[in-house]
Amino acid sequence: MILILSLISFGRVQLNHAFDPVLAPLAEPFCRQADTLLDLRACALNKVRPGRCVACYFALQAAAAERAIARLCPLRTWLETHIEVVASDEAARPLEAFPLRLTGSEDLEAYCRRTMAEFHENRVYPAASINLAFRYKQAA
Repeated sequence: MILILSLISFGRVQLNHAFDPVLAPLAEPFCRQADTLLDLRACALNKVRPGRCVACYFALQAAAAERAIARLCPLRTWLETHIEVVASDEAARPLEAFPLRLTGSEDLEAYCRRTMAEFHENRVYPAASINLAFRYKQAA
């Protein structure tokens, strides 16, 4: 797996998806997180499990050495551009979609708690329960 990421980072594997140039610079500084990088790539390329992509971002952030943390900025920007949070009622009817904003959260739990608190304090819907989930943004 590390070999695959190394080949990507050195341009020996053809980058065929818009996400690869975002991921390739992370291969070397995050070589010990190869499984996380590959999982992130698979989810992003197939547009599945957006919550896993967000979890991978926080796993990389937690593993980042001080000098490598800035290298996550393009990844954070990509995630915030392509993933959003959607609120739905108990019948799974969408109520609202709002942007993913990862800055300021130290881990996935803190992000989710902050998002739930924000939603609880600033929204009112006539629903018995509200579910929040990550999803890929829909094409305009």
